[in-house]
Amino acid sequence: MSELLTDRLHLRAFSLADFEAHAQITADPEVMRYIHAGPLTRVEAWWNLARYVGHWQLRGYGMWAAVERSSGDVIGHIGFLNPEGRRGFELGWALARSAWGKGYAREGTRAAVIHAFCVLNQPHITCVIRAENLRSIRLAEQLGAILEHEVEEAGNRLLIYGIARRAPVAA
Repeated sequence: MSELLTDRLHLRAFSLADFEAHAQITADPEVMRYIHAGPLTRVEAWWNLARYVGHWQLRGYGMWAAVERSSGDVIGHIGFLNPEGRRGFELGWALARSAWGKGYAREGTRAAVIHAFCVLNQPHITCVIRAENLRSIRLAEQLGAILEHEVEEAGNRLLIYGIARRAPVAA
């Protein structure tokens, strides 16, 4: 499993020791507001973490634990999912509220996009974002994503953004 280092983040594989931090982050209704129908229970957080770990085994890439280098704290997750029957190679991220507004999401997703194009040789990355999630839309656009289409799913309007390898990755 690959690891990425940025100035302030260490993106690495999740371990069992990360479960408490992951459960706490995904139990926050504001963190999960645009991701899930509500906060995750501990059991749901466990299965979510198992999904992330298993994805690495099946696809050779997946979600990294986003670790703040200065503190060593897990502050969220950033990475890729590509489950069968979904929308292809998808970039996703979620950070603890305490990490919001510090540029961590941009820093981590930028490193992930570069990794996807330069190491994984992916030609296209998808970002699936709820229409009301303006912060994530802004971040996707900063990464060079363009709106490709919209879909309605489970009563939510989802915007499907795409980043093509030819698109510049914002500095």
